[in-house]
Amino acid sequence: MSIRGKCAIIGYGETIFAKAKHSAGRSHYGEQCAAARAAIEDAGIAKDEIDGLVVIPPIDQGSSWSMDLAEYLQLRLRFLDTPYFGGAAGNAGILHAAAAIQAGLCQTVLLVGGSVFHNGPPAPHSVENSVSFERDFDTIYGPMGDNSAYALIKRRYQHEFGARDEPFAQVVVNARRHAAQFSNALLQTPVTVQDVLNSRMICDPLRMFEIVMPCTGAIALIVTASDRAKDARHRPVYLLGGGQSIDRGMWTPAYGRDESLTTSPIKRAAASAFAMAGLSIRDMDFVQLYDCYTITVVIALEDIGCCAKGEGAEFVEKTDISYRGVLPVNTDGGQLGRGQPYGACHFMPVVEAARQLMGRAGPLQVADAQYGLANGNGGSMANECVLILGNQLP
Repeated sequence: MSIRGKCAIIGYGETIFAKAKHSAGRSHYGEQCAAARAAIEDAGIAKDEIDGLVVIPPIDQGSSWSMDLAEYLQLRLRFLDTPYFGGAAGNAGILHAAAAIQAGLCQTVLLVGGSVFHNGPPAPHSVENSVSFERDFDTIYGPMGDNSAYALIKRRYQHEFGARDEPFAQVVVNARRHAAQFSNALLQTPVTVQDVLNSRMICDPLRMFEIVMPCTGAIALIVTASDRAKDARHRPVYLLGGGQSIDRGMWTPAYGRDESLTTSPIKRAAASAFAMAGLSIRDMDFVQLYDCYTITVVIALEDIGCCAKGEGAEFVEKTDISYRGVLPVNTDGGQLGRGQPYGACHFMPVVEAARQLMGRAGPLQVADAQYGLANGNGGSMANECVLILGNQLP
């Protein structure tokens, strides 16, 4: 049994992204509820039609958050899920929703994530409270959590393939170029390659502009059975394929089963997703990649089949990846251009894919877009979930 073409995205909504200093008076509940309301209104359905809920809890909340949110929203549910394993959880939640719809457990699912960001000490669910081998063998040497894990991956990539810093900077240039035309982006000032290279070194070899900026915000979307989607307000965006692959613990890149840190589980996830969809990377009109760091984009482009291993940096430097280019990448600016609101960032790639396939991307619209890829990345490229979406069934 396959979930290919069995469900579709029919609406989405998001709150205004904001830096911590502009987040006063905003709350986790307020963000998620506002995004949910916007998505329901965008889909043109009644709240009572929702019988499934998938929630990404704020990072400082426990797994019971989804039940509390259901009560807060006054939903009467037949399906509830709380995927909670980093940035891949949004796409995985869509796969879970699709499977539940296919199994007859529910018909229409609200998916939501988002939170308020405040400067201060780490949240309780930090690396120090994670699995024992991470605590016992990594944190005692003082790593910087996410930054040090991705710095290790980028350093290894540059060692193996001799990649220069300039192509990584070009990833940021592309993100900012798109963000400059996206109204709900926080980093709208264009930058040059030299600007990126001149930005402060945070965790060698990662510079400040190569690292995502945490912020406040929420995103929600509505997924329903394909037969119900035919009557939707907007053009349905069908889920054609999906795949997930997990290689290691969240923040322990050195312990993975792949031969090198420079190969991501996205390779297996994308292969599964393409096989289910009956499509290939050549059929994709765009790709929306989880870009918490520049290195994730370079490695993902290789492992989804855009180029050979070790050629990702050169691909970025020599290929037009703008929304008008040969392969548009992160056409809303991604996290490197818009900021990273925890929970909302899990859904940013798939919502931008839906925006493009519905023809609602405004000045950043990819011409005649029919098929696209959205990727979610959890931990230090530890688990990946890939979705193939289309506005028609192939």
